[in-house]
Amino acid sequence: MPKVHMARKPLSVIILNYGTPDLAIASAESVLPEIAALGGILVIVDNASPDSSAAKLTDWVASLGASDHIRLVLSPKNGGFAAGNNLGVKAADAEFYLLLNSDTLVASGALTSLLTAMRADERLGLAGPVILDGHGERAVSRFRKRTPLSEFVEASGLDFFYRMFRRHVVPLHESESADDMRWISFACIMLRKETIDDAGLLDERYFMYFEDSVYGLRAREKGWKIARIDSAEVTHFEAKSSGVEEAAAAHKRLPPFYYASRSRYFIEQFGIAGFITANLLWYCGRAVNYARVLALKAPKKTAAHRGADIWTGPESPSAKN
Repeated sequence: MPKVHMARKPLSVIILNYGTPDLAIASAESVLPEIAALGGILVIVDNASPDSSAAKLTDWVASLGASDHIRLVLSPKNGGFAAGNNLGVKAADAEFYLLLNSDTLVASGALTSLLTAMRADERLGLAGPVILDGHGERAVSRFRKRTPLSEFVEASGLDFFYRMFRRHVVPLHESESADDMRWISFACIMLRKETIDDAGLLDERYFMYFEDSVYGLRAREKGWKIARIDSAEVTHFEAKSSGVEEAAAAHKRLPPFYYASRSRYFIEQFGIAGFITANLLWYCGRAVNYARVLALKAPKKTAAHRGADIWTGPESPSAKN
C-alpha cells in the first residue's frame, strides 16, 4: 500500500484491530485528543477481522465527521501482528510512529512525553511508556535477550535457578539496571522514522509473538538506543487482543503460531543446534520442576501439550490458524 500523499506528520499512531472493535475504539478515544493537539494522525488497521469489526470501525470514523487526524485501513487478509502494523506504517508519512495495541488506554500527556524524549536524543530509536496492568500496577515491559538457557530457567520455576542464571531471565524487573535491556514491549512503542528506514519494518515471517524481541535486537545491532520513558503511562489489558497469555495462565493449549514464531526465533538467533538445545533444556527444566514433589509441593503447570508443541516448525501449515 503506497503512502497517502500528504505533508509529513509529526506523529502517526497505529492501532491494529482483530476482532476487538470496542476495545480499539476505546483506545482510539483515549489518544485522539492528544494526537489532534500534536498535529498527528491516527491510523486504525482492521486485520480482516472475522466479525463486524470493519463495519463498527467504519461507522465510528464516520461519526467523527471529516478529519485530517484519522484514517481507517481495511486489510484484505489477516497477515498477523507484524504485517498489520506494517500496513499502518505505510499508510502515512510521519517523523515518528507509535504502535499501540487495541487493548490499551493511553494516559493524558503520554504521547508528548514520548515525543519529547525521542527528540532530545537523536539516537533513541525505540521508546516505550510505563505499562500498567488492569489493576493499575506496573507490568514488566523491559526484557533481556531470550537464550536456550532461558528455557531451562523458565521451565524450572525455581528461584534458585532464577538467581543462579539471572542474565538468562528474560523479564527485567524494576530493581534491575536498564543496561541489561535488549528489547521492550510492543504493546505501545514509539519508533523513529530513521530507525525504520535503517532497521526495516517488522518481520512479517513472524505471524505473532517474538517479532518485538527480534526488532529490538536488530535495532540495537544497528546502533539505536531503546528506552522506557517513565513520565508516560499506558494501561494494557493483557491478553484481550490475542488470548495467548490468557490461555497460558489457564494452562490451555497455545495456538500453533506462537510455537512457529518461537522456533523461527531460536533458529535465526542460535541456529538449528540452538533450537534443539532450547527444547532439550526446556525438558530439563520441567524435570527439575517435577522434582518439587520431593518437597511435597505440586509441580507448577505449563501450557497444555507444550512438550510436543515446542517442536512446531517455523513454516508449519497450521501456524496462521
